[in-house]
Amino acid sequence: MRIPIVWRYAFSSFLRIFFLSVSTFISILLVSRFKEMARFAALSSDWLKTGLFTVYQIPFILPMAIPLSALIASFLLFQRLSRSYELTALRACGFSLKNTIAPLSVLALILSLVNFLICCELAPHCRKESKNLLYRETSSNPLLLLQRQGLVKLKHAYLQLRVAEEGRLANDFILIAHNETTQRLMLVSADELTVKHDDLFGVNVAIISNMQGDKTDLHDPLIIENQAFLATKAPILSSALKRSRPKIEPNTLSLRMLRLRLKEKGRTAKIAQAEILRRISLSLAPLSFTLLGCTFGVEHGRNPSRRGPLYAALLTLAVLMSYLLGKELKFELLFATLAFLLPHILIWAAVLHRQIRIEKGLV
Repeated sequence: MRIPIVWRYAFSSFLRIFFLSVSTFISILLVSRFKEMARFAALSSDWLKTGLFTVYQIPFILPMAIPLSALIASFLLFQRLSRSYELTALRACGFSLKNTIAPLSVLALILSLVNFLICCELAPHCRKESKNLLYRETSSNPLLLLQRQGLVKLKHAYLQLRVAEEGRLANDFILIAHNETTQRLMLVSADELTVKHDDLFGVNVAIISNMQGDKTDLHDPLIIENQAFLATKAPILSSALKRSRPKIEPNTLSLRMLRLRLKEKGRTAKIAQAEILRRISLSLAPLSFTLLGCTFGVEHGRNPSRRGPLYAALLTLAVLMSYLLGKELKFELLFATLAFLLPHILIWAAVLHRQIRIEKGLV
């Protein structure tokens, strides 16, 4: 089946701006997450895993980047068609406004389907795998883990070490931590700590800890241990230092797992239903925003009114604000449903109303 020339022209013009916009959003995301990616690169010496961690960040922004890019591309396309009088020529040839919008409507449906797959499968998988990858990479080397104290569960502790050789060697190690069991301080010092493969070796290690004695004692029983050489398994020490494994959050679950959670009762079912509504809203966004851009991008006359772009901006802002509100109302399903779905209905109604006015020459 041969694609009409008008459809091919609309596809090519739309997709050029669309992919440029998506690339811009991805670049902004990578810049905003540069600190997190740099932290992972410091924890892992494997550049392949660092690149994989970076790739995992991209699907986070795509569910929002695709609708906004579709809005920008469709609005600029129809604005250019209006200003160059190509839209007038198409209408003079018998093309109605609906026929002109038809190719982009079909493309918007495809983008909505793609966005649905990203929201329901790709983005949750990448979010879960990025957390697991970060957790695994901090399990092998306790020296790098200690450098990132936000990843360890030590509280009220003083730490000093000089790390070299990409986190494989630490000199002048001193750790003073609070023992919650005995309510006393403990001290660990070493002249040198070295990580080789999965083993941690220490030189001139000193440990001072406290025994839990009778509260009536006027003294603290101490344990003082000095070792010229110490060897232990590095992953075991990292597991003892590190915080608990990342929790399974609703945004890391596939659609199938969310449907299973709907069978449960209470907060779990409500959170799962709100998450499904959020993904449905994001899936409808490419279609709604494309129709919005096509309709409100149409201009007439030499001095076109600026109401069209203003209305489009206000409706887009309303959708984004309702989306954020729906995320906060995850335990109020009625209000969450209205927040996620009602803005799309309003956009479709506004698009239909404006198209009727354009066909009648009232705009």
